[in-house]
Amino acid sequence: MNGSDGTTTLARGGRVWRLAATGAALAVLGYGTVAGDDDLFPLGPMVQYAFSIPPDGEIHSLFLEADTAAGARVEVPIEPQYVGIRRAELEGQLGRFIRRPELLQQLAEAHARLRPHDPRLTALHVMTKVVTLRNRVPDRTYAQERVSWVVR
Repeated sequence: MNGSDGTTTLARGGRVWRLAATGAALAVLGYGTVAGDDDLFPLGPMVQYAFSIPPDGEIHSLFLEADTAAGARVEVPIEPQYVGIRRAELEGQLGRFIRRPELLQQLAEAHARLRPHDPRLTALHVMTKVVTLRNRVPDRTYAQERVSWVVR
């Protein structure tokens, strides 16, 4: 409908439809925030952004190292084209991998399938890089092994 001043207004049906769509979107976002998890992305909670690091805190970053048949220890990117999963998936399931280290065998098998020309992996080590902060400035960096597995 056109008003006398040249503006266009929505008909009642258009307003009801838009209000219902907005309500449904807010309900889904609310459910995802309260009861959802990362699997509901992009409607789940954004927990990776839900915290801050204290000025004298620590930053933790997961990475994967492997011993190879060539006798080297290398860092293996935690990406689908290397081990079949993304780093966030490994981080989200870290407790499972710690309880059941044999699950790392699947990563080694995926690596062998996806990277047949790379040296064979003989052991996997899930590591955490820890950066300690002093007054928000990196002070010390070290690595912690979280779980390891000798590849079959």
